[in-house]
Amino acid sequence: MKLLAQEKEIKYLDHLYQADLEGYLHLIQLQDGRICRAYYSEYAGLLDIVEELEATQDTFITPNSFYIPIRKTGNVRHFRALYVDLDLPNISKHEAVWQAYILADEGKIPRPTMAVDSGRGIHLYWRINHAPMGAWYTWQALQDYLYHHLRHLGADRRATDGARVLRLPNTINSRNGQMCKLLHTENITYSMYDLREKYLGYKKPKQGQAPRGKITHLFNSYTLHMARAQDIETLCRLRNYEVTGQRNSLLHVYAYWKGIYIRELDQLAEVVEELNQKFTEPHSHSEIQTMIRSVDRAIERFIEYQAGNNKQVTKEMRLRGGYWYKNDTLIEMLAITPEEQTHLKTIISTEEKYRRKNKKRTPRTSEGLTPRQQQAQETLEQAMALREQGLTQQAIADILGITQSGVSRLLNRI
Repeated sequence: MKLLAQEKEIKYLDHLYQADLEGYLHLIQLQDGRICRAYYSEYAGLLDIVEELEATQDTFITPNSFYIPIRKTGNVRHFRALYVDLDLPNISKHEAVWQAYILADEGKIPRPTMAVDSGRGIHLYWRINHAPMGAWYTWQALQDYLYHHLRHLGADRRATDGARVLRLPNTINSRNGQMCKLLHTENITYSMYDLREKYLGYKKPKQGQAPRGKITHLFNSYTLHMARAQDIETLCRLRNYEVTGQRNSLLHVYAYWKGIYIRELDQLAEVVEELNQKFTEPHSHSEIQTMIRSVDRAIERFIEYQAGNNKQVTKEMRLRGGYWYKNDTLIEMLAITPEEQTHLKTIISTEEKYRRKNKKRTPRTSEGLTPRQQQAQETLEQAMALREQGLTQQAIADILGITQSGVSRLLNRI
């Protein structure tokens, strides 16, 4: 039996990670709901840790890997798989797996590449060609699509987070004493870009033609929310965190926009609390928790609209003062000045938008730099900031979209 378990462990690890794994995986063991043991491992040595944790209770592993040994969505190094955690409220495990494969046969979802009995439910995986953090919006859109189409089987929205941990096979679920075990694997590896074309309606543009159709709106929705959250951080810094008059509105929209890609509510609360504590007059802990519960419902509606393409959902949200704010509304609500807008990415007025367009037409910046020189300066500053965070040259290159040798040349100029 032990030999069979080890064979399944190897099969599970090979299916998700293989020898091309880069970065760190996070393995944790819980006791009374708290982490009692934690490991960060690269591929070398992973099997030894997994064997050590065999038959332990409540042990979990991240399907995705991370640049540095800190499990946060923003630190994802490689997306290795899409996954869904089925809680099975009213049906058996066998029925749930069967229904999922029926949906695949009907062309509504891709065929799962791996199924795992989690002890009380089912984990389904779709192995993908690994992709860096830059492909987040594609990965998240596909995650939301799968979650939306498997909600009737008890799909857990918290498990759509890029930093999620799922139960490790050959360990025990303490809730019912059942063993988590590998059920099935298939030798399939999907391309996320093929999946988005087939299931999200993406149409490849003709050469020299901009993308059109609903996928443009969908991807803009994800990336827009991320960029707006960054604008809130910038705005708070510009004001030296003296935001008492707009504190509640700032935190509310920030929590919602961050929650679009941080699906674990505890982690989302930590991120919002981190910003809150920088304020000269922060909110109380209970107020933050209430805010998180409020945006949780809005995030569910966002997914329903994006994955189901239900226009009525967005209309209803706007009618009850939801979160699809126009820029003019945000500028008024947050009292953003024209000077502050010059430092923001997306929350800008029409006047600021035209000012930037006109600026692009000028041959040089106010500092006398050409656009190319200005871009080079900004890239250098970004590379320096990432290096200070402890990232490797290869990780910096992936984030900036340049070669490792290019990063090396930049840093050597310092």
